[in-house]
Amino acid sequence: MDLKQLQYFVASVDSGSFKKAAEVLYTSQPHISKTIKSLETELQVELLERKARGVEATEAGRKVYDYACRILVESGKIQNMLEARNVSTFCVAAGFSDWLASMFGRFYTDELANGFRVQYIEDNIEGILQALHRHRAELGFVYVHRNQITGFRQMLEYKHLEFMELKRMEPILFLGPKSPLYHAAFVTNKELRDLNYVQTKDDQDFLSINLIQRNEDYQYHKRRGQVIVTNSRHLTLHMLLETRLCSIGCGMCSVSAGHEEIRGIPIKGNEESIIFGYAKRKRDELSPEAVKFIEYVKEHMGKE
Repeated sequence: MDLKQLQYFVASVDSGSFKKAAEVLYTSQPHISKTIKSLETELQVELLERKARGVEATEAGRKVYDYACRILVESGKIQNMLEARNVSTFCVAAGFSDWLASMFGRFYTDELANGFRVQYIEDNIEGILQALHRHRAELGFVYVHRNQITGFRQMLEYKHLEFMELKRMEPILFLGPKSPLYHAAFVTNKELRDLNYVQTKDDQDFLSINLIQRNEDYQYHKRRGQVIVTNSRHLTLHMLLETRLCSIGCGMCSVSAGHEEIRGIPIKGNEESIIFGYAKRKRDELSPEAVKFIEYVKEHMGKE
């Protein structure tokens, strides 16, 4: 038994005829028929029922089909691994940020050679650190509130990671024209407690926890219906534009990109409370591409 026999068999079942399978596999119909017949002889079982209008898997054929599909998928993974041995891959995990995603896209266009393999994964802090720990990513860009930094560093230590700070910034309250605070110059922590919010699920509520509730239980706000939690950026934008709901974020992870009607106003008393930087594995040296991307981010960050 070989992979070609299984490939021809699966294609014949999927297409329902030797003729169509031959067209898909760029070979002849007699060759498909002969190859599958040899497989049936080897297994000593009829896999396909030949009919005037095509072929159909027998009961035994359906069982073999399931196994054959799995074998072909796994063999494909092995082949991809072998092909990728001589091709460098640069993978970045990052928090949800239009700005950072745009930076990565521009970096790929401006700096990386054609054919260079890249991966860019958006996730929450836990997912980012897990990707680094399991060697699925080389760099992890995160936003951390200063009140979280102790717990965050404990997570880093547990996973043998280290964090490099790049910038500190203030949180921003994003709101649309229907909000009563739309024209305000700034907002206070006291005013935050009386507002209703739409927050993305993958913010881990870290800004909301530290700013909305202060000494109150954040779940209390959720139970009161003050917070709509979603993983949809489209819904977040819609609610900001069409309702009185607000959203807390920062300039570099803004939900308002490309929407002039959404305003971002500072939250008084919280200057430089958000720390932006990247995490990496302690013992690993960064690749030239990773070093270059960090410098690229620093350069463009200074222009913001």
